[in-house]
Amino acid sequence: MKNIAIITAMECEYNAIYSLYKFQGDNSKSHTQIYDKNIYLIKSGIGKVNASIAALSAIENGADIVITTGLAGGIDVSLSQGDIVLADKIAYHDVYCGEPNEKGQVQDFPLYYNLSPEILKNNLKEIDSGYFRLGLILTGDQFICDKDKLLQIKSDFSRGLAVDMESAAIAQVCHIFQKECISLRIISDVVGKENQEEQYRTFWDNVPTKSAEMIDVILKNI
Repeated sequence: MKNIAIITAMECEYNAIYSLYKFQGDNSKSHTQIYDKNIYLIKSGIGKVNASIAALSAIENGADIVITTGLAGGIDVSLSQGDIVLADKIAYHDVYCGEPNEKGQVQDFPLYYNLSPEILKNNLKEIDSGYFRLGLILTGDQFICDKDKLLQIKSDFSRGLAVDMESAAIAQVCHIFQKECISLRIISDVVGKENQEEQYRTFWDNVPTKSAEMIDVILKNI
């Protein structure tokens, strides 16, 4: 039986997943069984350090696959609030270790952390149906609302679709311990669009059904 950890950063994200199934636990760690899988739900707190600690704890407790999910900011004009992005690649946008490393690359680690071909294949039918957008998710310890910062990130990573504050840190920990990492994010706001900050503040007043359905789809297909 597979052991899968789902990591969210914030309480609102945690509660959205908690409401899906019959979890047992408290408001930061809980567990259940669904689709012949053991599921562990963890609230990490915001940012790369908190995310890394949560990922390490999950792996030390037997997780084979770690899913990071929750909000992300859209950095591509093709996206709208409520869209879902499944990462085929994950990278940092705020890391630079100097030559000969590339922008976003932690020295001695890959620039990109890739979704496993098997997991991608199992979910392709969902992607083809338009349920997910497939692309690059970028991570940094910053809430991106400045247009100049957006343009810099897009210049460095033209394929970037979304930014968050946890995915790459979790992916790096999974890489170290040879575990699979999945990043699945729902767009709360789109950088550079009118009323971006208002979009973000009001997003969780009416959580889209897709924010729960997206996890259910993945769990069925891994």
